[in-house]
Amino acid sequence: MNQLNTSLWGDESFTAVAVKENFPRVMEIVAKDTAPPLYYIVLFIWTRIFGHSEVAIRSLSVLLYLGILFIVFLIAKKIWHKKTALIATLLTLANPFLFPFAFEGRMYMILVFTVTLSFYFFITKNVVGYALASAAALYSQHYAVLVLFFQFLIRLIQTKSLKKNWFKLIKPYLLIGVLYLPWVYPLYKQVTMVAGKGFWLGKPKIKDAAGLIISYLIGGRFIFAWQKFWFILILPILILKKWSTKLKYNFIFTGWVLFPILLAFLLSLGKTSIFYDRYLIFVIPGLMLLIAGGWRKISLPLILIFIAPFMWINLYYFTHPTKGPFRDMATYIKNGKKIFLINYNGTAHHLWESKYYGLEAPLYVPQGELPYYVGTAQMTEKDIVKIIPQEFSEIGVIGSEEPAKININDYHLESFQKFEKFYFSVFVKNEKI
Repeated sequence: MNQLNTSLWGDESFTAVAVKENFPRVMEIVAKDTAPPLYYIVLFIWTRIFGHSEVAIRSLSVLLYLGILFIVFLIAKKIWHKKTALIATLLTLANPFLFPFAFEGRMYMILVFTVTLSFYFFITKNVVGYALASAAALYSQHYAVLVLFFQFLIRLIQTKSLKKNWFKLIKPYLLIGVLYLPWVYPLYKQVTMVAGKGFWLGKPKIKDAAGLIISYLIGGRFIFAWQKFWFILILPILILKKWSTKLKYNFIFTGWVLFPILLAFLLSLGKTSIFYDRYLIFVIPGLMLLIAGGWRKISLPLILIFIAPFMWINLYYFTHPTKGPFRDMATYIKNGKKIFLINYNGTAHHLWESKYYGLEAPLYVPQGELPYYVGTAQMTEKDIVKIIPQEFSEIGVIGSEEPAKININDYHLESFQKFEKFYFSVFVKNEKI
């Protein structure tokens, strides 16, 4: 068992279930959700060729991850030389924050891929390639607009005689605008929905912005105690770096990292917070390029010492799945007695895992309305049950809450089976006195 073939988790299952639908229905779901459509379109085509298994779904992210490594190599080779390109690629490969998302059936890798490709064409001054890659980035995640804003400012600063060259400056952005036109109205609807109902993210503090950069260096999950302090090695590497030799590109890479983070932070101080580590993950290649570029011979051992343990951590992560064994629980339920199933809506629900693994288990919502971000864009009336039908004296409950904390009206806990972080409980109807 590894991160490729382990069970899908909630958000992955939401995506996997969506792309099983016909194409118009997929686009309808995406338009009602908060994400742009590119990943869903690509995955829709991908699964029609390679199937809907866990490996098939996640392999698209792996391929995009390899593409990111290749583009990082090309950027570093273009600016410096092959040795620096290899170091930048190894740093990106070893990055313990980026690596886990290479095995995630979500849009994160296509976001990083398109943003990195956008910077490649930005640096090589390929207008058409830049416009296409940047439009693709916007169709991957709305946060890509933070990158485009920074790139526009760089082009504005570099433009000589703005009066004569204003059209040359805005030309790629006009093309990006034309390419993005089909999604303007759905974007408006999505923004209106988020503004009206709020996001689940809290307002960030200054320490969160600094902590985010540290997480992008040493990972968001700590396997070993020393990992928390390993970022200190970056300080002498950056101090020893030859900053002046490629000052323009060092400025671009610094902005690639800091500008989106700072802008997202400032915007999040307003009514709706958008500060979220995985949505800003596209800054990591820029950070790795910044560390790799202009290295001195004396700093090479430090770079290798920094890389080596993270290679081990990534291998450890790959061979030790972190997602729960929902597939095993689904098999257990299917092989057991046929009873009425529900999903318990506690701190999380598992409606989408249930659907992906072939269980008909509507979400139990006895009162109130569900927030849109739990997947309501794809839910139908059949996916929610407010009252347990009277004819069922016994029901099966799927959830991640401890069974003793589950409250089902007129039913009491009879037995349960635990599957690591998941529980399958059997509840029996109370006898009337």
